[in-house]
Amino acid sequence: MANIRKRNKHWQVRIQRKDGPQQSKTFTTYQEAKLWARKVEREYDLHINDLPPKTISLHEALNRYLKEVTPRKKRPEIETYRVRAWLKSNLSQKLITHIKTSDLVIWRNEMIKQNYQPNTIRLHLAVLSHLYSIAQCEWGFDHIKNPVHYLHTPKLPPARESRISDDDIQRLIENTDSPFLPNMIYFALHTGMRRSELTRLKWQNIDWDRSKIHLLETKNGEHRIIPLFNSIQKLLQQIPKIDRRVFPITEHAVTIAFRRSVIRSNLTNISFHTLRHEAISRFFEQGLSIPEVAMISGHKSWSMLRRYTHLQTITHLKHL
Repeated sequence: MANIRKRNKHWQVRIQRKDGPQQSKTFTTYQEAKLWARKVEREYDLHINDLPPKTISLHEALNRYLKEVTPRKKRPEIETYRVRAWLKSNLSQKLITHIKTSDLVIWRNEMIKQNYQPNTIRLHLAVLSHLYSIAQCEWGFDHIKNPVHYLHTPKLPPARESRISDDDIQRLIENTDSPFLPNMIYFALHTGMRRSELTRLKWQNIDWDRSKIHLLETKNGEHRIIPLFNSIQKLLQQIPKIDRRVFPITEHAVTIAFRRSVIRSNLTNISFHTLRHEAISRFFEQGLSIPEVAMISGHKSWSMLRRYTHLQTITHLKHL
């Protein structure tokens, strides 16, 4: 409970509760003192002041982040996977004030040794960096340092130059146990849709009368319309409606299934995102203009679209 008293023409607030450390502050007016007391007591009620910085571990901070911050994210299921990966690391037992950049250097090098992709490492570090930012801005850890800021992250590889062939596609489909992956591969090749967009696609997003697919949740946050090509119509008609989603599977499950298929097919340097590269290249080779391809893919500039485009001089590719 807050104790407010006037002392030497100033108002002094003292807050002492069993569920947190004692706090006190002096103000020039009673109204300021009352507002601050109300704010601090509300923080106690929300458990913001439960653990002072010197006692909280990364494990405790991650659990709090998972509870308070992750649900607000656009793709909480993906971030949950990355937070849980940090929870399993040896660093999670250390106090967040004791974790140094040198600790993250060891973690980064170990991830590289285990053949994790540079972008995967960067995304995991982004979660940890955001946790420290939240701790500074919202949890009262004002003087804590973010060890990620001083870390050299792995360099991203250059844009993919090689293409994925129809034979490669067939091998991937033949070497998967997933009941959803074959159709998702074909769907991605004919629409250029991202993995996240495919896993969120609902039957109600498909407009059969106008031959369009309405994507309401995309990476850049804007709606997008994709033409319902004949090849996609035939594919959709073969997919059983067992769920409100066309592909009732998680993004992480798609990644795992695709990675296993790549290994079994003896292929390299291929991810599910490679299908998006291939689809965009094929759109151009089939005669679509830059605005038409950008409308389908959702890119806002030619500079971004060009990274995904690897045209070939051959003309034997199939038509839409």
